[in-house]
Amino acid sequence: MPSVYADTSFLQFKKVHCRNCYKCVRNCPVKAIRVINHQAQILEDQCILCEKCTLVCPQNAKEELNMIPRVYDFIRNGGQVIASLHPAYVAEFGTDSLSALTEALKKLGLSDAFDAAAGAYLVKTAYEDLVEERAQETPTISSNCPVIVQLVQKRYPDLVPYLAPVLSVMQAHARYLKEQYPDARILSVSPCISGLAQMREADNYVDYVITFSELQEWLTAVQVQVAAPSSAPPDADRDIRLSRIMAMSGGFTMAMHPSVHQRYLPACGIDSCKQILNEFMADPDSYSNCFLELNACPNGCIGGPSFRRTKTGLLHGLIRLQNASLYKGISNYKRDDFSAQSLTDVSRHYDTFVLRQQEAEASEEDIKKVLAQMGKFTPEDELNCGACGYNTCREKAKAVLAGKAEISMCVPFMRERQESYSNKIINVMPGILVTVDYQLKVIHMNQAAKDLFDPLHKRTLIGETVSDLMDDYTLVNMISFDKNMSHDQIYLEDRDIYLERTLANDRKNQLILCVMKDITREIEEKQRIRKAQNNAAAMADKLASEQLKLVHQIASLLGETAADTKVAVEQLKRTILREDEDRDE
Repeated sequence: MPSVYADTSFLQFKKVHCRNCYKCVRNCPVKAIRVINHQAQILEDQCILCEKCTLVCPQNAKEELNMIPRVYDFIRNGGQVIASLHPAYVAEFGTDSLSALTEALKKLGLSDAFDAAAGAYLVKTAYEDLVEERAQETPTISSNCPVIVQLVQKRYPDLVPYLAPVLSVMQAHARYLKEQYPDARILSVSPCISGLAQMREADNYVDYVITFSELQEWLTAVQVQVAAPSSAPPDADRDIRLSRIMAMSGGFTMAMHPSVHQRYLPACGIDSCKQILNEFMADPDSYSNCFLELNACPNGCIGGPSFRRTKTGLLHGLIRLQNASLYKGISNYKRDDFSAQSLTDVSRHYDTFVLRQQEAEASEEDIKKVLAQMGKFTPEDELNCGACGYNTCREKAKAVLAGKAEISMCVPFMRERQESYSNKIINVMPGILVTVDYQLKVIHMNQAAKDLFDPLHKRTLIGETVSDLMDDYTLVNMISFDKNMSHDQIYLEDRDIYLERTLANDRKNQLILCVMKDITREIEEKQRIRKAQNNAAAMADKLASEQLKLVHQIASLLGETAADTKVAVEQLKRTILREDEDRDE
């Protein structure tokens, strides 16, 4: 029967603009991430839900399936929900926190809550029986960690027969609870989301999965507090269950009754587990008496993603877990009796449809073509710096061919191309560019600047003191008084050139960018115009002086003429008057 979650997306990235750090690709142990148009996407058919990508994402772009609304809706409609608490709850909430945590969950509407250590007991008992049955003739890989199971299924399909045919602790406890509460739905509270992957399997008995961090957010949202656990020292009456120790690295090895001549080899951390699986796959027969207890998270389940997000103290968690698991610091098998539950069947089958289809092997010719597009023409060009997220340039080329990566993810290539392109633009620009550091040393010049200050190209200008080339007063002033911008004009006496400068202060890189323009022609034209204006003014002054002199002469002449005319008129007037007097007589 197909799972109701067959087509459900469990983990993805939010739609944000990636910052080209490629941390997610670099940290993904199976490279199940595709980057398209600067947006990272999780390839869910290849993903093993280890959550390393979302833990390292600087933008906190995690977008995982949150089942709390589904749980809430089911409870609101009268449904019964039973919580199965992964034994790691002890590290999160305290050694004696089961009763307080159960009461808090009931306030959320759940019917009851139980310690999944009972499921761990069922699993470790099945492991013990399996080891005895195989009698050191067949090696066994533990099946509890969903990440490891998916890693084997998708990357080491030939090792699937060596996986223990036993349910995980989550599924084993859920199956037991289903037998006790057939009408209830089971909510698994886990230190990670990897249990979601098991909900797609045929042997699934869990209805909902949430993490401890999600539970904390739920409790906070509805203002429910978990009562503080008892601080009393452990004693003989304490509810100690050895199977809880499975929440730490090597826990099943500590909880299982040892079998004669059997090797129990625990390992944690995805990289260590991959190394072990690689060695194991090369020659499985050499490890016939080995029980490999593999856990993807450092320090086991109490080092899971939920704990790393909430920054739960590891040492504090280890002490809490040991207090709740070990009697007086040792493994006491008698204090781990869940015999009433041993009738629950915890067998498991691995469906072949989950086996990963291997990617087609890229041809050497195609790989070389992609390498050439990244500027890698010889083996020496292959830096294998890992900045793109892949260990080698060839791995990156294969990822490009598989549609999982882009050429632009090669940081050194893009940087070189950008620098080359920038240099070309700077060198062809008509402006003169000089970059000076705060020690007033020249660190960069474009071609126009080199041609100006060293037209014969006989000097090495980079590294010289800027004062050897031009006036540095304005630069010193900008640095001293932390100015943003400045404008001035300078004169290069040895070249008889005038320059107009615009200076910008790059505080982050402690540089002064100096963009200059040769304004000699403009200055000379202004000087020519000013000289012409001065000459015209002088001529105008001279003309005005001559005109004034002429006016004075004219005025003088006009003055004498006027006086003679007046005398003549007076004489004429007297003559006329005299004639009139004679006529009257």
